[in-house]
Formats: sequence, C-alpha cells, structure tokens
Amino acid sequence: MKTFLFPILLAVLLVSNAGAQAPATGTPPTATPAAKAKPLASGEQTYVRNALKSLNYQVKLADAGKAIADQNLLRLRDTTAKELGNALQELGKIATAHGEKLPGDVSGAEKVDLDRVNRAKLDKLPKEWAAALAKESKRLDHETDVAGKTAQDADLKMFLTNYGPTIRNVATSSETADKALKAAK
Repeated sequence: MKTFLFPILLAVLLVSNAGAQAPATGTPPTATPAAKAKPLASGEQTYVRNALKSLNYQVKLADAGKAIADQNLLRLRDTTAKELGNALQELGKIATAHGEKLPGDVSGAEKVDLDRVNRAKLDKLPKEWAAALAKESKRLDHETDVAGKTAQDADLKMFLTNYGPTIRNVATSSETADKALKAAK
C-alpha cells in the first residue's frame, strides 16, 4: 500500500510545484511580499526625503532658466536638468522600493525662490537663477557627503557612489557661476 501512495504523492507535489513556477508565456515571476526590501534607517529616510525634494527643485529650477542666453550657464542648466533628472529617477526608484512616499511638488521657501526666478527680468535672470541653484546644490552636496559616510543600505550606497560626483559637480559649477555673476556687478 505504501508503494502505491508514493507515486501519487510525488505526482501531486510535481503538479503543485509546476503551478508555483513562472507562467509558460515568458513573463518573469512576480516578487513575493516576503522579498520586499526592508525600510531604511531613520537617517537614511531623512536623506532620501530631503534629496528627493532638493533634486526635484533643482530640476524645476533648471527648467525655469530656459531664457538664459549665456553659453556657460546654458551648459550648467542642461547638465543640471539631465544629470540631476536621472539622479531624481534613480532615487525615486530606491524610495519606492523601500516603501517611502515620493514628495509632491515644490513648496515653501523653494516655491517662493522658484517663483522669484520665474518672474525675474531677462537682465536679472542669470543672477537670480545661479544664486538659487548654488544655494540648493551646496546644501544637497553637504547632505550627500554626510549620507555617503553613514549609509548602510546597499541601494543607497550605490546611488551615492554613482551620483555623488554629479551632485558635487553641479554644486561647484553653480557656485563658480554665482560668484562670477556677483563679481561682474
């Protein structure tokens, strides 16, 4: 009797395992809830939230500088929009993978600064734009430096390794441009 049940039990197990595998249509298996990434530590959560807000603001600030005619500032604007836009997308993926909420539109002081840049006359636009970008990029660069030294999450460490130099480059370039425009008074 035992030998008769063994093949049936084996067939049942094989059939139940076949149903748990990926469908034969070529689609990859979906992740199980148990495979969900663990939440970020408190300091990492704070960095991710602040960096998302800052990157979003800087990308919108780059869009606000479309009327700038200076070639050096145009290069900085394009670099800011492209590179920090990529960083924003990558950090957004990390945030959603760890269950973090993505920030909405810019608000508070950032919105006031953005409105001021948008309302600036063409002759004052480069100074206003460079000053706002330098201020925000310097703050983000400092936070990225600190997070790079303390981050424990592997995804966040990879982001900081890949995009930290880009954030630093935008900060130094915008600070240089801001100083040059202030010196040209």
